[in-house]
Amino acid sequence: MMLCIKKIEDIKKIFAIILVVAISSNALAQAEEDPETAAARALFESSKSSGASSIAGGACVKYIEKKNMTKGQNFKPNGDAYFISIGTNEIKAPIKSISYAVSAMNASILAQLDAKKALVESMGTEMASDILSTTIQKFSEGKKPEFIGMADKPAKEIPNYEDMSTYQKTQVYVNQQLDKYIDPETKDAINSGAMSARDAEDKIKEIINQSSFKDAIKTKASGSVRGMKTIYSNFSVNKGANQTIVCSVGVWSDKLAAQTDAMVTGDYSKLKNLKKGKPLRDVVPSAESFEGFSNLVGTFGTFMVRDEKGQMTVLSYAQEGIKTNSAASARIAFENAKTRARRGIIQLREENITIAGSIEKEESTSESADGMIDYYSKEKSESRLQATASGTLKGDYEFKRWQNIHPQSGYPVAGIVMAWTPSGAEQMDKAAQTLSKSPKQESGNKPPVGYSPSDSDYNSGSSAGDDEEDF
Repeated sequence: MMLCIKKIEDIKKIFAIILVVAISSNALAQAEEDPETAAARALFESSKSSGASSIAGGACVKYIEKKNMTKGQNFKPNGDAYFISIGTNEIKAPIKSISYAVSAMNASILAQLDAKKALVESMGTEMASDILSTTIQKFSEGKKPEFIGMADKPAKEIPNYEDMSTYQKTQVYVNQQLDKYIDPETKDAINSGAMSARDAEDKIKEIINQSSFKDAIKTKASGSVRGMKTIYSNFSVNKGANQTIVCSVGVWSDKLAAQTDAMVTGDYSKLKNLKKGKPLRDVVPSAESFEGFSNLVGTFGTFMVRDEKGQMTVLSYAQEGIKTNSAASARIAFENAKTRARRGIIQLREENITIAGSIEKEESTSESADGMIDYYSKEKSESRLQATASGTLKGDYEFKRWQNIHPQSGYPVAGIVMAWTPSGAEQMDKAAQTLSKSPKQESGNKPPVGYSPSDSDYNSGSSAGDDEEDF
């Protein structure tokens, strides 16, 4: 027994020695690191601490990683597939601007569209690519001979480009690229008269090698998105950044598409008698606490949740800045937020999205006879996204409204949470049918002479008809 213990102690000592040697070797390796690698390592660590390496929408990336999800295709334990995407956009207004809340809402809408864009692009994207690489070398030695015929004529005297010699075509190309390959100092000298045309021509002649690269890509995608809902949204300012970034996590599945189709067709049975969820008052944050208010300010988009009755409920969040301290300004802000929240439910049901983009990159080098190399680059990118949605919305209602000072901008902000339920839509269908029928006057129940509905008493904040037997 003592022998075994001794052997274990010896093994521990051996591992300790190995560990010390390994640490010492690592420290020695870092100490012997070459200056260039050491400088690169220092720059890397500095960028991490400054926030330069932070990715836009990092909060949403961390969220899906925490949920063991990945962007793109995912699978449930039963094998059903679903699609996850992350959309981002920046709040364009300065943080301390009165328009910050409105700009935040705008950015959230674009972030959600960005998430839908990923789904549309994944369904099918048309791409066209055009790559052009050109290399020209011009070299001469000795005395230039006299050329005979058209070969030595100026290009303007030759009627057809195809009749030009290779040398003349090269001259045309060089002249066309003059603005690209001549450095700014030389251009300034020509414009100011300090350099003669002859000097400029001599400078062109000094170019012996020219190489250019051009890359052009065009993309186009379009599709109809139904049932992509938001499961997480966040806005944050990365360390070292000067703009607030909004990110949104969207999820799509066949099941969600079928549920939104049921919303449109009125087949509400598919949205009821589901597994019971939390009461909506527990799902929507409370504005009474700082934590709840912070969550409300940072929540945008349209969510689908199961309520305590087991029916699929749609919650749509929107907010708007209050421009002045007047009651009218607050009322307008709430109405604007309400309209945007209701529009979010329409977008959930179906949205047609068209995406078009183009990228052009160009670079070239010019080598002179003295060995100097001039570099020129040019880039241009364009992106266009258009989304349209339309439809009739019925059965939605205002679930919550809140108002407070925005914690970032310092200006008042108003928020609305609209809710839609299948039972509410059914109720509105019945209401529409009832109200479409004209009332019939029964004998013996005539209203008093001179009575008008406007004769009711004025009473601020009174309640009436709130007994459950009345409705």
